[in-house]
Amino acid sequence: MHLIVVGALGRMGKEIARVALADSTVTLAGCVEVATHPDIGRDYGTLLGEKPLGVALCGDIVGLPITESVIIDFSVAANIDALLDKIAGRSTRVVIGTTGLSDASVQKIRGCARSIPVVFSPNYSLGVNLLFYLTEVAAARLKEFDLEVIEAHHHHKADAPSGTARRIGEILAASRGLSYDKAVRNGRAGMVGARTRDEIGMHAVRGGDIAGDHTVLFAGAGERLELRHMAHSRAPLAQGAVHAAKWLASQTPGLYSMRDVLGLL
Repeated sequence: MHLIVVGALGRMGKEIARVALADSTVTLAGCVEVATHPDIGRDYGTLLGEKPLGVALCGDIVGLPITESVIIDFSVAANIDALLDKIAGRSTRVVIGTTGLSDASVQKIRGCARSIPVVFSPNYSLGVNLLFYLTEVAAARLKEFDLEVIEAHHHHKADAPSGTARRIGEILAASRGLSYDKAVRNGRAGMVGARTRDEIGMHAVRGGDIAGDHTVLFAGAGERLELRHMAHSRAPLAQGAVHAAKWLASQTPGLYSMRDVLGLL
């Protein structure tokens, strides 16, 4: 499988590239960063601190073997629309892990998936996707419990709540027949009054080098249940993204999630 990494010098981009280079079934066919990056044109292996790969860092996906490759995008939200425009109508495949996207960008992804295979997920680790599944199971049975989500990430993370926390919130809202935007309460301060039944608390913590920590709290009368996933590094996300790309290589056009990739019912 030929792989193109967009956002190749970001923390996730580098991790994905390392996973790909260690996989004998994957060929790194292109690495893309913003056109103004000072390292454009340099050998990507050297930029990783490895031996030269003969693959130069590019400032544009145009000119790369798009139709023969799977693209993995872990860049920034501002870039996703331009990427989709450049691959529109082309025979390619794309795995999207960029978070903090606007509703318009998400709709653009859905439109793109009508003509090419797309995996779109807020998180690519096996553990987190099992957390999504278990959250759905627990929420369906603990209907009288109060619902809270707490997430923690490193101090560089730009969006809050995280894409993973938002997905958890969407699962919880759906379990109660609620609208995510109306039900979610992002933090609390001052005299906010008693908690309502149709409220989902959402709390974001930022600090240090926390790779990713997500807790779903079900608080009932006399007891509580916590589902928690802690990422010790970005490696599980990178491994999941490459696994999704390999799976996607044989799929027909459509919008897929990691639930499809992992075969979770």
